[in-house]
Amino acid sequence: MKTLLFKPFEKYSEKNLFLIGLIFTIIGSFIAYFFDIRYDGVFDIHIKSNGLIYQALVDNLINIFCLILFLYLSASYVNKKTRVIDILTTTVIARTPLYILPLFNINNVIGKATEKLIQLVDPKLINQIPASSILLVTVFGIITILFIVWYVALLFNGFKVSSNAKGKVSLILFITSLVLAELLSKFLIFQLN
Repeated sequence: MKTLLFKPFEKYSEKNLFLIGLIFTIIGSFIAYFFDIRYDGVFDIHIKSNGLIYQALVDNLINIFCLILFLYLSASYVNKKTRVIDILTTTVIARTPLYILPLFNINNVIGKATEKLIQLVDPKLINQIPASSILLVTVFGIITILFIVWYVALLFNGFKVSSNAKGKVSLILFITSLVLAELLSKFLIFQLN
């Protein structure tokens, strides 16, 4: 089970993983649309209306492109024989945990709780904040952090397998790639909206 959740790249072929990742990307995009979630950055998950049905898919494709671009450049630096398909597969599979998160926003429950917290953020109104809203947003925040850790672990394990990466230089390149991918994805998504 641990291999399936964190190191599927070591056990399954890239063709099968790519197909599964592609299916999850499409399904996850539609789920995000229906539950008012935006993936407006490589690590960003926000509750807000997508507006148009294709916007969640466009957001995901931009995030995937940015990750592939920087992870491939870093992986190629580590190992010239790194294949783009391996980085692509790593990226689409790694994003899978993020596609589960919109399911927590059924009937916009997280969005409504967040709005209540924001409206009552004034120190004079702090006693009026419903405990249920605080609990809901806190639990969702913790779950989101855990899923992002899972996502990064999948990315890193896929990166290591794809490039045969070892050592501190590979880790620094990986982290740098994620930061650059986040910055570029935010820029591109902002430009397209």
